[in-house]
Amino acid sequence: MKDSGAVSASSPEAATARDRAILLQILVVDDSAAVRQYMSAKLKQLAGDSFRIAIDEAASGEEAVECVKRKAYDLVFLDVVMPGMGGHEACRQIKAIRKTRVAMLSSLKSGADHHEGHLAGCDNYLTKPPQDVDVQSVLRIVYLRKSIAPAASAIGMAGAEK
Repeated sequence: MKDSGAVSASSPEAATARDRAILLQILVVDDSAAVRQYMSAKLKQLAGDSFRIAIDEAASGEEAVECVKRKAYDLVFLDVVMPGMGGHEACRQIKAIRKTRVAMLSSLKSGADHHEGHLAGCDNYLTKPPQDVDVQSVLRIVYLRKSIAPAASAIGMAGAEK
């Protein structure tokens, strides 16, 4: 039998091609341009060859909510303390719009601060500056969820045909 060069859906080559096709859409929100630039550079560094990412930036909670209305993000890194709409309210509004994973970034470190972030709907609460291992962990979770979603959807569709 002649090999047509096609990649089987269950082969390692198909998994690699599928993985390369996955792009994580990320929004970095902070009122400080320096922090936005730092986080964007850090995300690119940590993603390396492991993750394909596209990063947008917003300077306020209001701007973040508008961005999420216009575009589906896989992950939002959201500052807690900002003038105008703070991170907690922005998180609540973002979660009401989409099922986007939100990682709050803050210099506030108490247990009460973490609790307040989770009450607002955040999925992760990282203190500034975030540790590389923590940021990579959040990226991996989002990547795995996104890579599993098409396979789970296909399985559900196949089961519905029976």
